Amino acid sequence: MERRAFVKKTAAAASAMVAGSFLSTPVISQRAADARKLRIVPHADLTNFDPIWNSAYIARNAGLLVWDTLYGVDADLRPQRQMVESEEVSADGLVWTFRLRPGLKFHDGEPVLAKDAVASINRWAVREPMGGMIKAIENELVAVDDRIFRWSLRSPFPKMLLALGKLATPCCFIMPARIASTDPFKTIGEYIGSGPMRFARDEWLPGSRAVFEKVPGYVPRPEPASWLAGGKRILIDRIEWLTMPDPATAASALQNGEVDWWERPVPDVLSTLEKDRELTVDVADPRGQIGLLFMSFPPTISRTFVNQNDMADADAVPASGHARIKASEDGLWS
Repeated sequence: MERRAFVKKTAAAASAMVAGSFLSTPVISQRAADARKLRIVPHADLTNFDPIWNSAYIARNAGLLVWDTLYGVDADLRPQRQMVESEEVSADGLVWTFRLRPGLKFHDGEPVLAKDAVASINRWAVREPMGGMIKAIENELVAVDDRIFRWSLRSPFPKMLLALGKLATPCCFIMPARIASTDPFKTIGEYIGSGPMRFARDEWLPGSRAVFEKVPGYVPRPEPASWLAGGKRILIDRIEWLTMPDPATAASALQNGEVDWWERPVPDVLSTLEKDRELTVDVADPRGQIGLLFMSFPPTISRTFVNQNDMADADAVPASGHARIKASEDGLWS
């Protein structure tokens, strides 16, 4: 298999790490390297790996490798079953009953049980607005048996599946109950999930490196992969996140074949990277993102700023002349 084809396929398999990067434009190297290892320069350093306590996307992205979710959002932004085998909702919309897939296991070999899902949902809901909305109308959330849990409400919540499967931080990651019982406002001390990769804690060097290794016994869903839904089939054995805050260092490492993928290169270097035939520059997510500009000045100053500056010019600043990383004609400020 050619290096170009291989890297694109492994990048797709590891797409959970960059989902949500929006206007980031990853650069992928085609130079020969270890075919079973993917070396990535992520957009930030993984300094705290608790994806519930830490709402940063870097913790979310790493969490998507290590922990699994009850539902996953597909390419059409619809929640699909992931850890869940089936769900039932009562005619009045007040009682949701979920059944977990058989054979789910955590990385320590323990089975994933309904009580783990209940404990994980409870911790997540304290830190997540949609979870808090559901908790506000909750009657009870209980494990019925090892594979079934029930969430009964006082009023309907039609967006239940979206809440449990959404990509925005924090995601509803399912952890062992003993870990999920940690105070939501304190960080966890164990990183054991049931996802397709395990976190190599003994190799973690905050500020430098984070390592993830393929879990041999992971059983993906049978459906084709579709964004964060469907089967998570990992085609490589090891992923290394190498922190390089200096853009020049990251660009040089990519061009020299020392890394395979730079998730979010700065626009200033894109022209140079695009000229290298051994590199592929592409848009991670054509949907883009919503940008907010908060004017913290007095109203009169804020109005003066907007009136005296052409916001169309401001739209062009992030792209730095690269039209492909501009998501739409609407611009950032319109």
